[in-house]
Amino acid sequence: MNNSYNTLLTIVLAGTLMFFSSIAGFCNEDITLPWDAPYDAFMEQDEHAGKLVLEWPRQNNPIHMVVIFTKFKGEAPGDTLVPSWAKYMFDGKPGSIPHYFDQISLGQIKVTGEYLPKLYEMPRPSDFYVKRIVTYTKDIIKLLDKDKSVDFSNFDNDGPDGIPGSEDDDEYVDYIVLMPISHPYDFIVRSADGVGFLRLYETFYTRNKNSLNRFIKIDKFSGCIASAPNLNQALGLICHEYSHSFGLPDLYDGHFKDNESDSAGIGFWGIMGHGILGWYGTGGPSAPCAYTRMLMGCIGINNSNLVDIYGVHRDIRISDVGLENGKVYRIWIDEWEYFLIEYRRNDGIYYDRKIPNNGLLIWHILERENSNRTEEIKLCDLESPDGRYKDAGFPVGETPKSNTGGDNLDFWSHNSWYTSQYAGNLGDATDVYDGVKYTRFTPFTNPNTSTKIKNNFTKIEIFNIHPEGNEMVFDVNTPPFTDWSKVKYPFIGMALQRFNITFEASDGSPEKTNTLYLINYGQSRNAEELITVFNDSLTVDNLTSLSYYEIQKAIEKRAFTNESYQSNLKITRENISTIAFQDELMDLGVSHQELSSGKTPGWVQKISLVSNDQSLPEVIRLNQNYPNPFNALTTIAYYLPTGMSVTLEVFNILGQRVITMDRGFEGAGSHTIQLNAGGLSSGIYLYRIQGNTFSRTRKFLLIR
Repeated sequence: MNNSYNTLLTIVLAGTLMFFSSIAGFCNEDITLPWDAPYDAFMEQDEHAGKLVLEWPRQNNPIHMVVIFTKFKGEAPGDTLVPSWAKYMFDGKPGSIPHYFDQISLGQIKVTGEYLPKLYEMPRPSDFYVKRIVTYTKDIIKLLDKDKSVDFSNFDNDGPDGIPGSEDDDEYVDYIVLMPISHPYDFIVRSADGVGFLRLYETFYTRNKNSLNRFIKIDKFSGCIASAPNLNQALGLICHEYSHSFGLPDLYDGHFKDNESDSAGIGFWGIMGHGILGWYGTGGPSAPCAYTRMLMGCIGINNSNLVDIYGVHRDIRISDVGLENGKVYRIWIDEWEYFLIEYRRNDGIYYDRKIPNNGLLIWHILERENSNRTEEIKLCDLESPDGRYKDAGFPVGETPKSNTGGDNLDFWSHNSWYTSQYAGNLGDATDVYDGVKYTRFTPFTNPNTSTKIKNNFTKIEIFNIHPEGNEMVFDVNTPPFTDWSKVKYPFIGMALQRFNITFEASDGSPEKTNTLYLINYGQSRNAEELITVFNDSLTVDNLTSLSYYEIQKAIEKRAFTNESYQSNLKITRENISTIAFQDELMDLGVSHQELSSGKTPGWVQKISLVSNDQSLPEVIRLNQNYPNPFNALTTIAYYLPTGMSVTLEVFNILGQRVITMDRGFEGAGSHTIQLNAGGLSSGIYLYRIQGNTFSRTRKFLLIR
C-alpha cells in the first residue's frame, strides 16, 4: 500500500469493502450472519486503494438530500408509490437522518431532505443491470430528467440564503440518493447494498436551470446509491454513505480470504463499521467512534474538545463524548501513532442508547495504515480490556498475547460457526474500561500500551480509572515528549518581524510560543491557516495543502519549545469569535486584513499550552538493581517522597506479572529490597515500585 499522503489525497472514492452480508467467493466456507445487514462497496473498485483523506470537491454542509426509489422492469407490478416508511427518513425525529447528524455533530452538520413520491420503473429487468451499475445510473437520471414534475434546481440548496437554485448555490444537485427496492447479485459489487458516490464518469447537464439561467448539473459527487428494503437499512446506509463525503474511511475488515484473516474491525462501536444499522442490527446507526468524530470535526465544535496530553497528569475528568462538554484525550506515541480516549454512556445521546456498558473506550490509531483490512495492524483498533489471546477471544482464550494476540472483535468472522467456536463478537460489555473491573491500561496489562508494528515499550500508563457521578476520572503517565524533529511539513507561510526579531516558517520551533490560532475561511472542512505569535514575532502558515493529521503535527511543531519538552502539558482548543480574534491581533499591532489578503474568517480556534506542574505529586525514584546481571539475589533501592503503601512488581518480557511483593506502608525516604528471584528462569525482566504513583520501570538480567 502507498502510505504517501500526497498520493492519498488524490484518491477519489475508490477502495475498501464492507462485509456486512454474505460474500461468497471471498471465503471458502459458507458465510452466515445473524441479521440481514448491508455491505458497502464505497471503495471496492481499487483493492489497493489507501485511506480516504480527500477533500470533497464541493460544499457538503449544509446539504439537501433527495431520495429516488426505483424498481426494475417487471418488478412489483402494480406498485407505483414509494414505501410508506419513506416519510420518516427526514421528519427530524430521533432516528431520522437530520436528527442523526444534528446530534452527533452538536448542531454543526445541517441535513434536510425529501423523497419523490413516485416509484420509478427502470427500462430493463434486473438481470440486465448485473455489473452495469453505470448504465443503471444513467438510465434513472435520464428518466428523471424527462419527468416534467421533477425540477433539479429544487435540489441545489447549499448556499447560505436557504433558497434552492439561487445565485449563491453551486449549480450541482446537492445529494441525490438512488434507492432500488431490491438488487441482483453483482449489481454494485457482489452483495454490496451501497456505494458512496454515483457511477457517473461524465457530468450530466439536466434540462433545468437555476435563477441565473444556468443548467443544473449532476456528477459522481452528487450523491450515492443505496438499496434498502426497510427503514432501518435505508437510514443506516444513507448516513454511512453521506459520512464518506467528510473524508471518513471505512473501519471494518474488508479484505480477508478465510475465517482466520476475517475480523470485525471496530464492530458495532461506530457508523463507519458494523454500527451502520446499530447494535445487533437494530435501532438505526450507531454514533461515530472517537476517530471518526475527530475527522468530522465533531469533538466539540470544530474539535475544540480534543485535548493532547504530555507527561504526568492526575484526576483527569471526562464526560460523555456526545455532550457539549465531552472531551477526547489524545496521547501521542510517535509521529504516526497515538491513543484516543473517549467516554461513552448508554444514557447519553440517542445513538449510544444500546451500547452494552458505560466506560472508557481506548482507540489505538496508526496513521501509517490505510484501513482496518490487516487484522494485526489496523488503522483504528479498539484496545478491549478483556485481553488479547493467541487461541480465542475472552473468556475462551487460554494463551495471553498482550500485543500480538486477538480480542473478541478479531476472532469474529462472517462464518457464524467460527465466530461461536472462537468467542468472536461485534462488541460487548467488556470492551470498555468500566472503572470497576477494568481500571488500568499500562505496559504490563493485557492488552498493553506497546507500539503496534515493532511492539516497542512505550511507558504510557492510563490507570486509576473510576467513575464519579456521570464522569470518568483517570490518571496518566506518559513520556514528557518524544523528539519528532525529523518530521517535515510543507508549510507555505510568511514571517513578520518587529524589533529585529524574525522567524522563518521553515526554520523549526520558536524560542517561546505565546499563542496559536487556527483559521478557517470556508473553503475547506479543515483549518486553512495557522498563526503563531511568539515574543514580538508572528508566523503565518498556509495549511490548505495539508491533511487533518498533518495540521495536528503542524500545531505541535509550532507549540513546543525546547524548554517545554519535559513539561507536563496539555494542548487545549477554544473557539473564539472573529471579533475577539481580530482584537487580539490588534493588541499586537497588526491587523488580520494584512495577513489574510482581505479574507473574512469563518471560524477561529485558539490553541493554548496548559501546564499541570503545580498539581503533580513528587515521583518515586527507583535505582538500578545491584548486582546486575545476577544469579538469584539482588538489591533494589528506591526513594519515597512521602509515606505510602508500597508494592514491588516484576514482569517478564511478555508483560505478565511474575512477582508481587507487598511492602505495606513505608515512610518518606530511602529504602531497599533484597529480591530473591530464584524461582524464575533466566532472562530479562522489568521491575517497578507502585505507591500512590508509579516509579519509572527498569530492567534486570537474571542468569541461572
